[in-house]
Amino acid sequence: MFPFGHGLGYTSWDYESLTGTDAHLAPGDDLVLRVTVRNTGQRPGREVVQAYVSGAPAGHGRPVRVLGAFSGAVAAPGEAAEVTLLVPARMFAVFDEQAGRWAWPAAKFTVQVGRSSRDLRLSATLRSG
Repeated sequence: MFPFGHGLGYTSWDYESLTGTDAHLAPGDDLVLRVTVRNTGQRPGREVVQAYVSGAPAGHGRPVRVLGAFSGAVAAPGEAAEVTLLVPARMFAVFDEQAGRWAWPAAKFTVQVGRSSRDLRLSATLRSG
């Protein structure tokens, strides 16, 4: 009935900025994102900021979108909060069965940030490998 990550609160939030999505992610590096959200409601509140990754290399049996990281933000009315999300390197890797290890093929990924899997408000594209 509700999308993954859906939550209710007593305030509203604007997603203002997403940084840390350099154009290229080196193999084996985690992705550190910084998201600024602002409480636009009349009450203090808490928001769970979620980052989803899509665009995994084709043919590896991955879903269209995968939850990569999440963290909470707390802010008073009108106040902005910055959240740091750490997306692990393996989100951008595939397991090479022949070599018996993780590999980071060159690929294009989209990182989307929002309130739930169906309410994604910011996005950025990056390359790995």
